[in-house]
Amino acid sequence: MMQKTAESLAYIKFLRLVQEVQTHHDLTALSPMEERLLNLLALAWAQDQKITVTQAMDFVAEISQSTSHRLLKVLRLKKFIALQVDEEDNRIKYVEPAEKANLYFKALGTCIDRARQDVSLAGATASFESMPR
Repeated sequence: MMQKTAESLAYIKFLRLVQEVQTHHDLTALSPMEERLLNLLALAWAQDQKITVTQAMDFVAEISQSTSHRLLKVLRLKKFIALQVDEEDNRIKYVEPAEKANLYFKALGTCIDRARQDVSLAGATASFESMPR
C-alpha cells in the first residue's frame, strides 16, 4: 500500500488535476511522445535557448529524426508550436512556443499550485483537529 505522505498526496492531487485539464480543455490532444517533446522544448525555452528544427529533431534520443520531425509537424498542426524563419538565413527555422503551449504550461503550473495548496490546507486542518482542547 502507498504511504500517504504530504508529498505523495500532493502528487496524486496533481495527477488528478492534470487529468481534469486534459479531459475538459482543448489544450491537450497530445500523444505521450508529443507531450514529451513539448516538455523537452519547454525546458530549453525556459533557459532562453533558440532551438532550430534540426536541433529539436535530436531532443528525444530514443526516436529517429524522421519521427521527431513528424512529431514537430503534428505539434505545429495542433498549434502548440510555431516556426520562426531566421532573419539572415531563410533555410533555418526556429521552434517557438505558440499561445496554446503557453496556455498549456500555465494550466499545468496552476495544477501544481492547487495540489500544493490543497494538501497544505488539509495538513493544517489535520494539525488543527489533532490539537488538544
